[in-house]
Amino acid sequence: MKSTRVRVILAVMAAGAALTACSPLQAGAAAIVGDQRISTSELSADVREYEKVMTEAGVSAGQLQLQGSIPQALLGSKIFISQLDQLGARDGVAVTPAEIEALIAQVLQQQQGATKEQLAINNAVPPSELNALVRASIVQQKLMAKYGAGQDQASQQAAAQKLAQEAQAAFPITRNPRYGEPNPQAQSAADAIIESNRFGALPAAAGR
Repeated sequence: MKSTRVRVILAVMAAGAALTACSPLQAGAAAIVGDQRISTSELSADVREYEKVMTEAGVSAGQLQLQGSIPQALLGSKIFISQLDQLGARDGVAVTPAEIEALIAQVLQQQQGATKEQLAINNAVPPSELNALVRASIVQQKLMAKYGAGQDQASQQAAAQKLAQEAQAAFPITRNPRYGEPNPQAQSAADAIIESNRFGALPAAAGR
């Protein structure tokens, strides 16, 4: 499920990533998010797991709506997870295992016949990282509500802008040019960061 607030926040975050992409990187790092390092070996392991599950599911990269290569898309996912995890920890936003399972169950019910593996493939994460992505999505939605996002587009845009600016200021992104640099001017730039809110709205219990 794509929304205006998702496109706005991700486009702004992608712009921030582009501004920092040329900063010096630690050796062997695919990206640095705040003080967290995403290693190239960690990313490579995710790519191997992701491609294995794709093969088992009979899905080709051409069938997926990924922007760029599989490593680029998976790195975008890891960057999003890292940034939102750090922001949530700083702001005291808690997410319980029950909330994660409830949101996954909600999405699987909406997509009848889908499996967790298919959900992971469609959202550019290996299955082992699906819970982490859903957790980051819940953190994002809770922070959006904290920053005043309502049902109207204006409040969503204002909250998205505030959250994106705060995330980039507190936990800036330095991306290894080997994996490409997000282009904030392109329509597809938002996909440089995983589009977490495609999961939809939180279940009622999780949103409180």
